[in-house]
Amino acid sequence: MSRFASLAVVSFALLSYSATAAEKVASGKPAVDPAKIVRDVLASEQFRFCHEPSYPLTPAEKHWCDLGAGENTRACPALREVCKHDASAKQLEWSEPFSLRLPELGRPLRLILWIVFGLGLAVLFFALLRHFLDRTPKQQVVTVGADASHEDEAAATLARQIETDVQRLLERSRAAAQAGDFRAAIGDAYAALLRRLEGAGVVRVEPDRTNGDYLREVGSARPTIAPRMAEVVDSVERVQFGNATVTGEAFEKIWTGVVGLLAERIGMLVVIGVLLLAGACGQRSDWEYSPSGRAGVVDYLGRRGFKVRERLLSLAKIGESEVDELILLPGAQVGDAEWNALKHWVLDQEGSLVIAGGARTLPGWIGMRIVNMQAAQPQPVSLSEAEKRRWGALRAVVPEGNSLDCQAGTVPLLTRKQAPYAAERQLGREPADNDRDTDDGDAGRVLVLADDFLFRNASLLLADNAAVLENLLRDGGTTVDLAGDLTGLVSSNPVQSVQRGRLGPAMLQLAALLLVFFAAKGARFGRPIETPRVHARAFAEHVRALGLHYARARADRHSLGLMGTYAIERLRERCGLRVDRGLSGLAEAVATRTGRSVGAVMRLFIEARDAGKGVVAEAGARDLETAAELCKLLEETGGTSGRKRIQSHV
Repeated sequence: MSRFASLAVVSFALLSYSATAAEKVASGKPAVDPAKIVRDVLASEQFRFCHEPSYPLTPAEKHWCDLGAGENTRACPALREVCKHDASAKQLEWSEPFSLRLPELGRPLRLILWIVFGLGLAVLFFALLRHFLDRTPKQQVVTVGADASHEDEAAATLARQIETDVQRLLERSRAAAQAGDFRAAIGDAYAALLRRLEGAGVVRVEPDRTNGDYLREVGSARPTIAPRMAEVVDSVERVQFGNATVTGEAFEKIWTGVVGLLAERIGMLVVIGVLLLAGACGQRSDWEYSPSGRAGVVDYLGRRGFKVRERLLSLAKIGESEVDELILLPGAQVGDAEWNALKHWVLDQEGSLVIAGGARTLPGWIGMRIVNMQAAQPQPVSLSEAEKRRWGALRAVVPEGNSLDCQAGTVPLLTRKQAPYAAERQLGREPADNDRDTDDGDAGRVLVLADDFLFRNASLLLADNAAVLENLLRDGGTTVDLAGDLTGLVSSNPVQSVQRGRLGPAMLQLAALLLVFFAAKGARFGRPIETPRVHARAFAEHVRALGLHYARARADRHSLGLMGTYAIERLRERCGLRVDRGLSGLAEAVATRTGRSVGAVMRLFIEARDAGKGVVAEAGARDLETAAELCKLLEETGGTSGRKRIQSHV
């Protein structure tokens, strides 16, 4: 009988231990002391405030020292020394958006600003108006004129060589290389590099300056690119002053060096952007491991069986996420669409929403309101009677702060100075008519805390804050999303990205700048092609070319005869004489109109007639002078055309 009793006692003990272990496993709560886990978490060197006595604190972090956080030397040995220093660090809060409020300007200053703004718009409008009104018309594609002289061709060639546009020089260089003219291609590529450096204010391109002068200026202004510039200059001088044949390999080498130097500015911008981004990320990383950060809390919850991750997706897509609990930190931006999505997620998917303070107005379905109430002295946070029975004799301590205004249906979990500090509300759908007796309609819960102090690293050092936070979150599930200032960083479309990034004004200004640029410069939609200029021949060129043919054939007498026939017929028309009148009558009429002697005029007519008939010229005859005298007669009687004089541009 005694053996049976002993066996029963042992069996009961084993069953009790198994039940306790099963309960702990089912609850996901490792059987480890929370204080030990806090010590293991803060033992990392990343939590510098626990390991560096000279670590600077902000005024807000100094409040944790006043509550006794520095006394926990086992978990944070250096914090006691840190707390002895004055608050010297700048306040760095990622929780609330930064806003800048400028002082109100008086009426005179506002008037001056509006005048300056109006003058700027007037200057811009005047520049555009002058651009369109004073624009010189495009040169005609077909022009009438003589061929350019050798001097004009040399000037045009020189003008083409002095090209200052970097892009056109690069395009011309590549085109010359494709055509096989590698020497010219290298020259254009090097010229593009010099023009880019000149535009950046590094060098000054002048005809009397040498490559060595340019290299010295680059070494003084941009020493980081001077070695690569020296390599390019050395290769270019080998081509310019050497006798060896320029090959495609030499061009490709110089082209690669030039393009690399041209992209140096873009590369520096990328490096600067990366450094700034790395600095911002590093600054945020340092903040996460500061007393105000949350890296220690996340690590603690992870060691206690939670799966905590920072949410980047929009809260409007919470219904598509496999998450049990969502913690809404003060930095999260929540609009009407997000609140509506959170409500459906809590009701339809039995989600657990935790709101950790924040300067925001909560919707009516939450049933609670955060009240900004600064207490005179920090008050400890006490558990309600129900939570004491569930969690045991736990105690929480946080700095002074807000409280909650709870409506009917909410259950206070933590109180501070007889005011609710954390409260919970069960939300549910109305049960259907056929299951009102069996379904109470519960679907989810909403937990609201007056602030986010329990989610900060320094909170782990005080009282039982870590265990209290764990018990608050345990009822909502172990898969937790933290919604903070990065929530919504991943957007579904570019418009949403612009809207969330508040880039709308910047995009509008950029669009206006592009419109002004295209209006002033124009926009091309393909590779520019130079329109070939077609020169039409003037009639004077035809006459000159015909005269050259007569000169080569030594037909000066024949040309004089043609000129004489034309002049006689034109003079006969101008004097109003019939065709049957002889040369003597025409000579008298012309002499009367021009004041010349009849004999001199008659001699010109006879010489022109004989030349047309092929009569050999007498000794000493000058056919060119005779033709010139006939032209003078035509000029004196009304012009060479008979109606008006033609000004031929030779």
